[in-house]
Amino acid sequence: MSEPITKAESERLLKLATYASVVTAAILIAAKLGAYLLTNSVSVLASLVDSLMDAGASLINLLAVHYALAPPTGNTAMATARRNPSPGWPRPPSSPAPACS
Repeated sequence: MSEPITKAESERLLKLATYASVVTAAILIAAKLGAYLLTNSVSVLASLVDSLMDAGASLINLLAVHYALAPPTGNTAMATARRNPSPGWPRPPSSPAPACS
């Protein structure tokens, strides 16, 4: 059996996959744009528009992965939670709920 991958290797593979997605979308856009210019086919144009939307989704995914893998910064509650994750969910409340009278 193979060894489990490390966190660094997992992050590297995740970045590689998102970059590959953006590059693939760009290649498809270039090919479909060329095909549309040669044929003036409406179906090729529709496929080109679909590929443009896929490329947009790939770019958003790339930004989301970049942001998610960035180390926490600042002293906000979210940064503290990312630095020191709690062992369980949900967290207990910081103060008890008021009693009903």
